[in-house]
Amino acid sequence: MFKVILTYIIHLNLIIATSAGFLAAGVANLFFIDNYLYYGLFGFFSTLCVYNSQRLFKANILAKTPWLKWVYKHKKLIVYLSLFSGLIASIIFFKLLNNITPTIAVLFGIASIISFFYVVRIFGGNLRELPYIKIHSIALTWTLVIILFPIINEQIYNWKIFLFFIPAHYVYFVGVTIPFDIRDLKHDSHKQRTIPQVVGIRNAKMIAISLFILTIVGVEIVFQSMHKSPVFVVAIMIQILLIAFTTLKRQEIYYSVLIDGAIALLGISYLIN
Repeated sequence: MFKVILTYIIHLNLIIATSAGFLAAGVANLFFIDNYLYYGLFGFFSTLCVYNSQRLFKANILAKTPWLKWVYKHKKLIVYLSLFSGLIASIIFFKLLNNITPTIAVLFGIASIISFFYVVRIFGGNLRELPYIKIHSIALTWTLVIILFPIINEQIYNWKIFLFFIPAHYVYFVGVTIPFDIRDLKHDSHKQRTIPQVVGIRNAKMIAISLFILTIVGVEIVFQSMHKSPVFVVAIMIQILLIAFTTLKRQEIYYSVLIDGAIALLGISYLIN
């Protein structure tokens, strides 16, 4: 029974969506935004909608691996979940939206285009297949929606935030995504030129760890007390350890439960700060 439940949780992207929700709420809480819980709910439902829609699309067109077979077998459930989460995300978005500004429109326009063309082919390819683009398309989308949206929507303008806090999370998302590129080495085309393909597994891990250190520095510059938060320190250290122990032989649970789930711990550290 536990294995069945865990399978549904992983394949329905509930863990990554929960992590997005905690992080979105945590970022909003750091900036004393009253509606921080709504930002968290928006992060959860928007991530749930996008990730399930992408997986459903890939299951319809790609060769049927065991994972994709599961997605295809439960196609109707995933369709309903995608529609429901998209509807809820839209309702929360318009509840949160203070003003429809050009900046907000551009922000979500870019995020929507990346999310769509990450899996949908145009001119014979999609974004994830372009050289050097895959990891940055993921990091940029997360940064725009989870980190930048509450800051822009609440009109919080501070040069330190834009120079350090936002870039710190961009590199964090790049670092988190590197082990997934290690996992996908046996599937990705060499033309994609992912970081592990270019520099090797060991050097890719070192890059990821360095990026997590930059995250600590960037967050600490804006919030000088963060180094005193044991949860924040533990959240980063766990990601570093997970990177260090990433191998080609790890099971999917290692990535979809541990690495994705550890993102939530960073959000929790922001919520209790």
